[in-house]
Amino acid sequence: MKKPRSSSPVSLLWAIFFIILSQTTHAQVEKDTLLASQFYKKADSLLTDRKLDSSIVYFKKALPLYKKVEAWEKVAACYNGISRSQIHMGRYEESLSAAKKTLKISNEYLERDTREKANALDNIGEYYLKKRSLDQALLYFKKALLIRKEVLFKNHSDISKSYNNMGETLIMKNEFETALNYLVKASDSVFLDNPHLSKIYNNTARIYYIKGDYKKAVDYMQQALQLKIEEFGENHPKNARYYNNIGTIFERMDRYDMAMYHYTKAVEIQKKVSGEEHPNIASFYNNIAGIFLNKANYDRALEYLQKSLAIKVKKFDKNHSKIVSSYSNIGLVYAYKGLPNEALVYTKKALALQKRKLKNDNPEIATTLINLASIYYIKRKDTQALVLLEKALKIFMTSYGEHHPSIAKVYINMGNIYKEQHLWEKALFYYNKTVSIRTNTLGVNHIFLANLYLEISVLYRQKKEYNKALEYSSKAISIFKKNNNPFIVDCYHIIASIYSEKGEHQKALDNYTKAFKANLKPKTNNIDKNTSNLNQYVNQNFLLITIAGTAKTYKKLYYQKNNPNHLKKAIKTYQQADKLINNIRHTYTNYQDKVGFSKESKEIYQEAITTQLLRKDIESLEKAFYYSEKSKANTLKELLNDANAKNFARLPENLVTLEKELRINKAFYQSKITEVYSKKEIDSSKVTHFENKLFDINRRQDSLTQVLEKNYPKYHQLKYKNDIVSVSDIQEQLDDMTTVVEFFTGDSTTYAFTISKHNISVQELSTPKLTEQIEAFRKSIIAKNTGAYKQQAYALYNTLIAPVKDKLVGDQLIMIPDGPLWHLNFDLLLTQNDDSNNPALLSYLLKEYAVTYANAANLLFATFKSDLDTKPLQECLAFSFSDSTKITDTYTMSLATLRSAGMDLPGTRKEIKAISDIIDGQYYFGSQAIEANFKSNAGQYNILHLALHGEVDNERPENSKLYFTKSKDTIEDNLLYSHELFALDIPAELTVLSACNTGSGKIAKGEGIMSLGTAFQYAGTKSLLLTGWEVSDQTTPELMTYFYTNLKKGMNKAKALQQAKLQYLATANINRTAPFYWGGFYLVGDSAPIHFNDNTLLYWILGISVLGILLLGMFWYQRKVKKKNLELRD
Repeated sequence: MKKPRSSSPVSLLWAIFFIILSQTTHAQVEKDTLLASQFYKKADSLLTDRKLDSSIVYFKKALPLYKKVEAWEKVAACYNGISRSQIHMGRYEESLSAAKKTLKISNEYLERDTREKANALDNIGEYYLKKRSLDQALLYFKKALLIRKEVLFKNHSDISKSYNNMGETLIMKNEFETALNYLVKASDSVFLDNPHLSKIYNNTARIYYIKGDYKKAVDYMQQALQLKIEEFGENHPKNARYYNNIGTIFERMDRYDMAMYHYTKAVEIQKKVSGEEHPNIASFYNNIAGIFLNKANYDRALEYLQKSLAIKVKKFDKNHSKIVSSYSNIGLVYAYKGLPNEALVYTKKALALQKRKLKNDNPEIATTLINLASIYYIKRKDTQALVLLEKALKIFMTSYGEHHPSIAKVYINMGNIYKEQHLWEKALFYYNKTVSIRTNTLGVNHIFLANLYLEISVLYRQKKEYNKALEYSSKAISIFKKNNNPFIVDCYHIIASIYSEKGEHQKALDNYTKAFKANLKPKTNNIDKNTSNLNQYVNQNFLLITIAGTAKTYKKLYYQKNNPNHLKKAIKTYQQADKLINNIRHTYTNYQDKVGFSKESKEIYQEAITTQLLRKDIESLEKAFYYSEKSKANTLKELLNDANAKNFARLPENLVTLEKELRINKAFYQSKITEVYSKKEIDSSKVTHFENKLFDINRRQDSLTQVLEKNYPKYHQLKYKNDIVSVSDIQEQLDDMTTVVEFFTGDSTTYAFTISKHNISVQELSTPKLTEQIEAFRKSIIAKNTGAYKQQAYALYNTLIAPVKDKLVGDQLIMIPDGPLWHLNFDLLLTQNDDSNNPALLSYLLKEYAVTYANAANLLFATFKSDLDTKPLQECLAFSFSDSTKITDTYTMSLATLRSAGMDLPGTRKEIKAISDIIDGQYYFGSQAIEANFKSNAGQYNILHLALHGEVDNERPENSKLYFTKSKDTIEDNLLYSHELFALDIPAELTVLSACNTGSGKIAKGEGIMSLGTAFQYAGTKSLLLTGWEVSDQTTPELMTYFYTNLKKGMNKAKALQQAKLQYLATANINRTAPFYWGGFYLVGDSAPIHFNDNTLLYWILGISVLGILLLGMFWYQRKVKKKNLELRD
């Protein structure tokens, strides 16, 4: 037998090497697998927390380690994780690529069907879902479900996830019942500890939200939120989304306080997790803005939209669609606020961004063009609006064809423009095209069509085609009845107005009675037409139209049948309208709406005046005057708006905010009640909820009013007191030489009320072209065209003054203008058809009367309660403007010092040098003529003389301003705005604004002058000297010298100004006697004389004392000399 062969040393060494290598490799694999697992777990955790970039980094770190050890299922899991992260980041193509890699690995290295393959199919389904390829998404979700059912236990939560994915896709396909079936399966209790349950409840809530079952929607969404709180805690970022969704549902339920709470909670959580500038916060701010927009609280809506925009600008590309939507929304709010210029800026920004990003024929661009056209329509720039609408129409036609609802939107806007232009046939053409499209898309009984039929009815009425008008009104009534809609009231109004125009007044009254009934809340048994019981009516604005129309019809019946009972009913009904106007006026919150309502109210007051004057007794005449004053007083109250109320009488900002929000909320909940009643089925629980809200608001308003009346009486009196000064009160304050002439202007008629110490009368004047006449009058003055001026001045005198000349008592007139008459300097009217062309010799009304002006008799004769103690004031504070920021010298001096100066000092105004010879005081000019110095000194002087440049803002009168010298002051901008004056106490007897055009303000129907001058009056100044046009620096010093000299002599302010003008005319250079040089100044307010300190006696005493001292000194000197001479002799 052979011996066994012994192993060689080399073989043994190789064996040992392979054993060691095998153990080392196994150890390395374990190490790599462990590290990969750590990376994977970290990535998965980051994905859960939505830290997506970091998640992808760690998945990619794990990938090569798993590939190295050929752990293919884990490789597939990493690609699935990357795919999910990319989906959440909106990187859809990258997500699809990663999911396809998973499928490739699954097919090459794994069994045919695995859990990771199902996950990859899910991710591909998500891709198609995001791309809105819903059938493809559904196909992949079904494939994933089949695999999961095959490879997983039947209670595995991934199966629930598949059911949820399919349900979510079917929601987007609008297959809600099928979607709900899948979501019921997904939420089955068989799936224990289901991590997808919150998302399932969220989708279930979506279905009920879409179906309008908001109670179930909010229940499911709250369950979803609670699960997330239990899983992640209160402040997880996912919870912010759920709070936001719950807020959205509550908003749809009209539970606005709850909606606001949840939106605010969403913001709070998101801020804690991600800071102030996360894109989600921008979305939440948008939703908060939406609530404020619904409540017509436009300032707060704008605040949140601007905050949202600021975040978007930082976080998104500058051309991102979310920025476009922000610009569009901000433009919309500005339009609602009645600020078309600002609306235009933001809407144009939106359009510019869209054009950079989209093709020119994109429908989104067309929508923005319509928005722009609407803004131009508001600005009455119809040509631009029509051009934009034509462009929008072309885009929609190309994109959608000619029967799409968007086309109808263009057509109705075109119809509205042509209707305003009185191009009836063109308007009808576009309205009928709108009807055709909307009938096909909405059906024949939609409310939109009813409203459109009403528009067509009104158009036919304006064409005097009454039968056609009645036909379309009847069509509208039929639709409103089928929908149980309270806006049927408007149909009855239109039908009543048609019958009234036809002269069938009883039929008109019958339809107004139907309007009363249709406006009643359900379960109201009797019609109580007394406006003291407003709660029985759904809509107070409709009620006002009904009452005013009824009154006007009774007046027409009186004309027709001469029955005194009809006149009596008309008068009584207008009294009810007046009370209702008071109530409605407080509900408006934005400027445009206030102006619109002011216009409507003025038309009612004009009819009320006409009706009262049909009775020839004094009581009716005084009531007519009351209506004239009421119209003016309502508008003047609105001057004290929310922008400046916090300044007025030092009203705290929290009270201003509370007052505004209560008013906004009251109007809002009243509108929500109207909305509920407009539904086919009335939700009584909502009515109760809104009525409870109104009760609470009314209670809080009552409490606030008591606080204001006690602590801020001046503000309360202006804002809340509706008392109008009586004729007898006015007469008591008049002397025998003064007559008040108050005008009330309508479209073609003006009423001139004259009140003297013992008499009152009224004259109806025909003024069909009053505005054009006054414009021509002013142009002739500024152009120094004597011939044209004489013609216009004499014609206006004959129109306005001659008819009441015999009622003018004394030699002083207090004019209370209205509408365009605020632009008329009455003292420049000519009483004769003068032959002479020498301006100094013309027959000015000025030569017979001293003329002053007032905004309203109520403002002039009913004094405010004073919030401040009076104290002795110094004589005069003067300022003059410098437009240079390079001034280095400091200039402030007393007027006495200026008087003593032998020559003009640099930077001083000649007019102030002239008045320094007459009165004492302090003068700020050069670098010291700044806003801060004015504010700190304005309350200490009896006269303010401001030789400053001024600028009137006709869009927003409260933003009119005076320019002080520019400085580097960081607190003051050296622009004194009207609204800032409300913060000041200026108890001056007289403020002179010898600036450019300071008296001109926005004049609209129903408004008094809203200007810097008015603001000074509310700050406490008794009277103002203003300028109607840019004053001449050459002639102002002479006029001011005469004026102040006359004041110093003891003349009242009206006489002082009258005589100053006459003195100027008597002495002026022939080339500067045209009214342009001296006629621009006019006096507003109290014309009483100013008391000046009489220093004559003091000067005599000082003079005698000085003389006495001199004589005593001379006597002493003579004695001393005499004594010295005697000593020399000795």
